[in-house]
Amino acid sequence: MEDEGNEIIRLRSSDDKVFEVTERAAKISELVEDSPREEDEVTEIHIARVRSPCLQKVVEFMKHYDEEKMKDIPTPLGGDTFNEVMDQPWYQDFVSDEKMDRDMLFDMLTAANFMGIKPLLDLTCLKVTFHLTGKNADEIREILRLPELTPEEEAKAREEHKWIFEDS
Repeated sequence: MEDEGNEIIRLRSSDDKVFEVTERAAKISELVEDSPREEDEVTEIHIARVRSPCLQKVVEFMKHYDEEKMKDIPTPLGGDTFNEVMDQPWYQDFVSDEKMDRDMLFDMLTAANFMGIKPLLDLTCLKVTFHLTGKNADEIREILRLPELTPEEEAKAREEHKWIFEDS
């Protein structure tokens, strides 16, 4: 069938804003793919854990990914900077510090995980990886907004997870 995948799917955010995307573009999401659909009806899927600003960006990613697939991120990474590893300009720009602040980046990572969008999860994790690279424990704690450990908690953590503290 020629129109296969061109049906519209509506994604409803946790704050009740609706975004439309073609079924073909939305199928990148395991959550969407696994959601029941009625024949001859526009499908609306409630994305309960994703607020509208983030869902809008997710839909933007889906639409672009449908037109230009993102290359797999190699392991080992094969580069010392984000742009060396991710060499596709649209994807570089999509998560650039100028276009996406840290809060939105973590919201996108969480949304990608919740919705089962592997390429978006890979992209956001790669960006976070380079945000954390070369940082000390206090800087990482600040970036990830982790609470300060009490001396007792830190001693326990150092004992239970020695590998984390090898360089500090």
